Amino acid sequence: MQDSKLKAICPLEDLRAVSYLTRRITLKNQPSSALVFLFEGQPYSYVNHCMHMHRPLNCEQDAVFDETGKRLRCSMHGFIFDPKTGECQSPVCLGQRLQPLRLQAIDGTLYFAEKHLALID
Repeated sequence: MQDSKLKAICPLEDLRAVSYLTRRITLKNQPSSALVFLFEGQPYSYVNHCMHMHRPLNCEQDAVFDETGKRLRCSMHGFIFDPKTGECQSPVCLGQRLQPLRLQAIDGTLYFAEKHLALID
């Protein structure tokens, strides 16, 4: 039986076909956006919110990775983040982190595994 706290995101195969996905969510009853992507074959998710200007990472361009594909990048001011940890590598916000969201993969499907998260249709 599937845990009722799990919220289906997509089949993992769908995530392999794109550079990232966003999903509208509420987290602790606050509307937000989740960023979901694969990096080095592993799924990661963060609240899609740059701490510098409180905007989605993809607010200016339909991209979240820098030109190397090795770092997340806020499209507004170019702040960069480690995809594995969410830690900011740019001087203004150095050491601050994107808010991670727990994921779980079951039988080829990726799920949010956050207690206080709901998907918005």
